[in-house]
Amino acid sequence: MASKSGKLWQMIPIGWITSGLVLAFFSGICLTLSSYLWILLAICSINCGILAMRGIERIKKRMRFVMDATVSGDFSYKFPTDCINKEERESNQMLNSIVEHFESLTKEVRQNEVFLARMINLTDIGLAVADAKGDIRLHNEAALRLLERQALTNVCQIPQQAFVDLDIKKNDVTVNEKYFTLFTISDLSRKMQEVEVKSWEKLTRVLTHEIMNSLTPIQSIAETMSEKTKSQEAIEAFATISSSSRSLMQFVKNFREFSILPTPNMRVIYLKPLLQSCVTMAESYEEGKQIHISLICFPPELMVYTDETLLSRVLINILKNAIEANPRTISVEADLKADESVEIRIANDGEPISEETAEHIFTPFFTTRESGNGIGLSLSRRIVTHLGGTLSFKTRPMTCFSVRI
Repeated sequence: MASKSGKLWQMIPIGWITSGLVLAFFSGICLTLSSYLWILLAICSINCGILAMRGIERIKKRMRFVMDATVSGDFSYKFPTDCINKEERESNQMLNSIVEHFESLTKEVRQNEVFLARMINLTDIGLAVADAKGDIRLHNEAALRLLERQALTNVCQIPQQAFVDLDIKKNDVTVNEKYFTLFTISDLSRKMQEVEVKSWEKLTRVLTHEIMNSLTPIQSIAETMSEKTKSQEAIEAFATISSSSRSLMQFVKNFREFSILPTPNMRVIYLKPLLQSCVTMAESYEEGKQIHISLICFPPELMVYTDETLLSRVLINILKNAIEANPRTISVEADLKADESVEIRIANDGEPISEETAEHIFTPFFTTRESGNGIGLSLSRRIVTHLGGTLSFKTRPMTCFSVRI
């Protein structure tokens, strides 16, 4: 009953206005008949004004309610559309249409924001946006990974100059009269390793081809001259030349066959059993029996998409190099990074690598050991690159090789 009376009350302004017009008409004719007509006209006018102001205030409140709810993102309300008053019913329908339109626009904006955030996180380039105070307002997962940070909150966490394997650039931008700084962080290590590996592969093919072509006639001529000469000294000299040429040709041939990589057989495997197998093999070496080798893989059920045979070949080679450094302990650790890549770290506390040696450690045929051939680490980097990953190392605080795939 209260709602119906309220709806009827909202129709009264029409009656009041009609009455006021009628009274005004007759008061113009009968000005001298009675002063009560002026009083009635004033009362009607005042009531009409009050009711009109109430109607305007009611509409203002509804519009303010719509705007406040829109700002707060609440679109669950709806205005009633079963009113007796046609004007009120139509106005409520119009307000509901406005609310639905705002709701549609808000959903679209949020979907675009989610899509943009996913696109930004999928890129390999690190992005970070800082405001005028230096606070980081936005960053993606690549920025955390490249800068090796758990969180980014201030520009002081971003290096002001480029690293050896990182390219850091910044640009000032203005949005709605607010100043921001956009940082872009690019990983150069993988591209550099790919270029380096391809260059060494090309050089190795050229060198092995030229060496083989040059040694073949030398060996043939030495054997021919050895048969024709009668001097025992010359025969021994030609035999030495022929033997050395044959040995060098066999070494080049073996290296060429050894360095040709098969097509990776990629599949998903559990990483911990593979690491345990490599550690067990390293412990079986004579030099490795006196070394404590620890293994940590987190999570234990960590899986990786790779070629098991080729990755095992790399890890065993790195462990063998670690053992040759005469360490007391070797640690093998593996974990999952924020960008869903897997990192395997093999560190040892043995003889440190000098800075001069570190610059050439992945160079083919470079070695500091008398029994070494300088092939292992360069080949390991080639394998990891073919698997779509990177192989790097650092010398401080201890020697640590990192395989990331």
